[in-house]
Amino acid sequence: MLKKSNVCEEAPVELLVNREKLVTFMCSPYDLEDLALGHLYTRGIIKEKNELESVAACKDAKLIATYTSNEVKDDLFTIPKVVLSGCGNGALFDEKIMEKEKIEYLEQISLERIKKVAREMLENAIMYKNSGGMHCAAIGNIKEEIVVREDIGRHNAVDKVIGAALNKEFDLKNSVITTTGRLSLDMVLKAVATKIPVVATISIPSSLAIELAEKLGVCLIGRIGKNEPIIYTYKERIK
Repeated sequence: MLKKSNVCEEAPVELLVNREKLVTFMCSPYDLEDLALGHLYTRGIIKEKNELESVAACKDAKLIATYTSNEVKDDLFTIPKVVLSGCGNGALFDEKIMEKEKIEYLEQISLERIKKVAREMLENAIMYKNSGGMHCAAIGNIKEEIVVREDIGRHNAVDKVIGAALNKEFDLKNSVITTTGRLSLDMVLKAVATKIPVVATISIPSSLAIELAEKLGVCLIGRIGKNEPIIYTYKERIK
């Protein structure tokens, strides 16, 4: 049985893209390569995994250095940004959000499959079991393969697991993602960026997340750990 340390590790980690600082993560300094890949992908800085030519992370230096095959727009570097481990660091809402391509998904996914991903997520949440106070996220593909990642920040945990799934070449368009964190607008945008059709949480979504999910084609499920989870949008995708 693990002994809880009652301390969650948190550190500022800078992400450099082509030698320019993009963002500082306030994060758990583990799985940093996955964090970088997932963050760059969900922000649209890279469209494919192979556009990230190299990534090198150093926990001690609190640095992730990446190089992309394409130039990054200058406006991404105009204002230093910090991704906090808590709330208040989400995406800015503007009319461009509604211009994103809607997810079209005509298949059905069993609720039991989604609940299984959530169970395995919690079973493999080692840092949570060790210290508490952490978030975790999981992605399960159609082959029933699952990857799990943890972080002190819910956004970081999701970026990490997306990066891990990309590295394992998951078919994200036929995958589901589960998380322990509240589903806010920017969490829905991460799903839209990856074309993942179903997002479930142990917690609940915000009203704006539900509105955005309805417009952009994301099935949102809350209280996935309960006997009767709440399906907020696109109920027809769940069997």
